[in-house]
Amino acid sequence: MDNTNYIALSRQMALWKQMDIVSNNMANMNTSGYKADDALFTSYLVQTPDAEGFGAEPLFFTEDFGSFQNFAEGALVHTGNTFDVAIKGDAFFCVETANGEKYTRKGQFSLDADGKLVTNDGAVVLSETNDPFFFAPGEKEITIAENGDVLTENGLIGRLKLAHFEDNQKLLKIAGTLFDNVEGNPVIYGSNQAIVAQGTVEKSNVEPISEMTKLINLQRSYEYVQQMIDEEHDRISNTISTYAELA
Repeated sequence: MDNTNYIALSRQMALWKQMDIVSNNMANMNTSGYKADDALFTSYLVQTPDAEGFGAEPLFFTEDFGSFQNFAEGALVHTGNTFDVAIKGDAFFCVETANGEKYTRKGQFSLDADGKLVTNDGAVVLSETNDPFFFAPGEKEITIAENGDVLTENGLIGRLKLAHFEDNQKLLKIAGTLFDNVEGNPVIYGSNQAIVAQGTVEKSNVEPISEMTKLINLQRSYEYVQQMIDEEHDRISNTISTYAELA
């Protein structure tokens, strides 16, 4: 395979990954608390042995540089549901999973069979004392204050544990709306001027029209590169056939 095809294939691989990311964003445009992703690419320069002298050019391959997470706040929508909670500001809910403490912006909570506050996936919502929230069967007047205090007619149960990170880009998206922190990324617990809103959910920050436009442009670019590969293949085949006829 010649250099032209190698370069084209590197571009196709990058486009394929970006299409996968955009498709996943679109699939989650209605997922509360979801944060959109985007791919980052760069040119990888290769100095070939023949790239010397007048008119010679190095080769530029497309390299997968990484991904960027968009942590912009999604639209806040009032639902009126007691256990729907949104965060206004830069913070995350802390939840306990089978793999330890994780973080999410999706505040669509509910009570399990034991009266414990959990996420839709069954992760335990944590208080600032790292204890779960339990509600008695007869407790009906449940209030979640702006500072995260959870109260019933019987008094204060606890305060929602909120986390704020030095660099959100270092967070690892491990499942949909669930994130994990990495070593060396300091975390601060507390409201950090964030406001908790009861009866409200944060919608996905995916912009459907923008993502659809991206997907169309990516598909066109992919088809263009494929066309270039096909034309290059035909050119080489015709060249070989011509030399064979002259031999």
